[in-house]
Amino acid sequence: MTLRLPHICLTATLTLFCATVVGDIPRTPDGRASLEGTWDFKTATPFERPEQYKDKAFLTPEEVAEVEAGIAARVAAGASVEFDEAAKNAGQQSDVDVGYNTFYLDFGTKLSKSGRTSLVVDPPNGRLPAPSQESIARYVERRDTWAQPPRGPEDRNAYDRCIKGFNAGPPMTSGAYNNIMQIVQSPSHIVLHVEMVNDHRVIPTDGSGALPDHMRFWNGRSTGQWEGDTFVVTTTNFNDHQMFRLTGRDMVLTERFTRLDEDTLEYRYTVEDPFAYAEPFTVVHEFNRTEADVLEYACHEGNYAMSLMLKGARKQEEDGTAEEDDTWLPTWSKPRE
Repeated sequence: MTLRLPHICLTATLTLFCATVVGDIPRTPDGRASLEGTWDFKTATPFERPEQYKDKAFLTPEEVAEVEAGIAARVAAGASVEFDEAAKNAGQQSDVDVGYNTFYLDFGTKLSKSGRTSLVVDPPNGRLPAPSQESIARYVERRDTWAQPPRGPEDRNAYDRCIKGFNAGPPMTSGAYNNIMQIVQSPSHIVLHVEMVNDHRVIPTDGSGALPDHMRFWNGRSTGQWEGDTFVVTTTNFNDHQMFRLTGRDMVLTERFTRLDEDTLEYRYTVEDPFAYAEPFTVVHEFNRTEADVLEYACHEGNYAMSLMLKGARKQEEDGTAEEDDTWLPTWSKPRE
């Protein structure tokens, strides 16, 4: 009699092999935990803990239900679906400012399965450490440039220029849309493919691939290795444009991918950057398996925004109205009280 174990065969073109379910999580033929699949990382859990929760790290099931009911009510009303006030207020913008109305936004409507009050888990208060004055000054300088009529494409941020996706990372963060990521796995490499800007990283699994310090990249250089059933990725060698949460070029990002069950992938990462923060911080994020496809993100294909921005800036210079215009900086990039 032949014993037939349940197995998962993903149908994506790039899938390299099937995963056999052994115990509680799917595994590959060589016994590794299978991370393969398409994962949705949108969430309604705020990045930092809202002030009303103070030292409360977890919500009760009843509190989760109450918060999610409030989210559902706001969705029905066409409002922003993030439940922390700062993010909710940022979502209440005019269609012209946002570029999309709320019909096209895909914020999370469910909190973390754990009931956490924030994605930040360390420091224990669920809040980021105080940033350095140097990192704040660096951001303000760039923000002031983005607020002015652009002299050229380099005066717009990396998202306007379609170089990086605002949620694609690394690290990956829940955003307004395109919160989809596909993992393709082989014994020697793991590929992370994020829908936003179709960013991808091909990561060796043997710890190799480190590069000299002078070689710098928009997404850094990632190398990984297995620690039991957790795949640990270390990313360094970012370029001077790196600005995740005020960090700079010397950020060291350590990501940990752990398959919790058939439908859940834990994504835990730690950010270390003495330039921006005196101490590291750690984030835990649950990704949910989805049957959705990773679609093409044609950011600049047929997109006339950049040429129109530059034409508009030149027209303002001709008219002498450039200094009067404060609309170049979208609401989400403006300082908040």
